[in-house]
Amino acid sequence: MTHRERSVRREDYVPAYLSLISNALSWGGSRLFLRRFNVGINEWRVLSAIVNAPGSTAARLGALLGLNKSVISRSLRLLGTRELVVVDTSGGRRALYLTEAGHELHDRMLEVALRREEILLTGFTVEERTRLLDYLRRMYENVPAMNAYEPEAP
Repeated sequence: MTHRERSVRREDYVPAYLSLISNALSWGGSRLFLRRFNVGINEWRVLSAIVNAPGSTAARLGALLGLNKSVISRSLRLLGTRELVVVDTSGGRRALYLTEAGHELHDRMLEVALRREEILLTGFTVEERTRLLDYLRRMYENVPAMNAYEPEAP
């Protein structure tokens, strides 16, 4: 087989499917969330992360979400302007919390997010969903090793 005959075939390449699904989730979710709630997918992720880890700092949110600090900062600025998030500096750090309006928006968005997940997983049994989540968690655990991989120079 020559080098011209070798290629990554999307239908056999896990990263291609993960990328396609991730892009579709982000683009579709962002369009829907912007139209329906006037916030995008990154703001949804930040709201959800704060609900799950109230009092987190922006740096902690970035680590939890795998987003860089400029995306987190931009989202927090928008959410703060809309009075959905507050910053508590009383403990010597910038702890983030949702306001009552932030919790209300989160809860409305959560219904949509969970329904989208349900549609995405149509046709999967409970056992298949459990296995899928296990596989995805295991792949995620392999990400640091994958990103540390450096091929030897020729």
